[in-house]
Amino acid sequence: GSAFKPIIYAAALDKNYTAASVIVDSPIIFEETAKDAGSKEIATEWKPRNFDEKFYGPTTFRQALTHSRNVVTIKILKDIGVNYAIEYAKRLGIQSPMNNDLSLALGSSSLSLLELTSAYSTFANMGRRAEPIFITKITDKAGNVLEETPSPIIQDVLSPQTAFIMTNLLQGVIQDGTGQR
Repeated sequence: GSAFKPIIYAAALDKNYTAASVIVDSPIIFEETAKDAGSKEIATEWKPRNFDEKFYGPTTFRQALTHSRNVVTIKILKDIGVNYAIEYAKRLGIQSPMNNDLSLALGSSSLSLLELTSAYSTFANMGRRAEPIFITKITDKAGNVLEETPSPIIQDVLSPQTAFIMTNLLQGVIQDGTGQR
């Protein structure tokens, strides 16, 4: 589920968040009312929490991504807007249907490894997204080209600045955070 978080964070960078932005990691409750089969209203609560079930107070954007803080990610998504995040993910190559609610921040949508790899590669390619190609060339034993795929279509979908910052933030996840193991 946390594999989707970097997409939320990249979208937030383009909505004026910075690596030093501070978000308070504190309990949050979402209340919703729904009607059951008999048209009786039922109140439900969603109390998202962090994996370790602790809250850390004022947390920088960088720390939140490094340590995969669920509650902070939900607060960021709420601030930037779910629809904005979904459109942003589509720019990065995500084509699967995505949940149009705050659970998106926790990876509630089913995505393929290819989609996530393609989206992450945009960060490494300084904001340029290339359509994935599986086979680039087929040759026979004599080296004659039997089939060749043309170069991928490349689009600028992020600013180089956003891509650079995301790459740096993701290095922190590997060096100091949840990706260390």
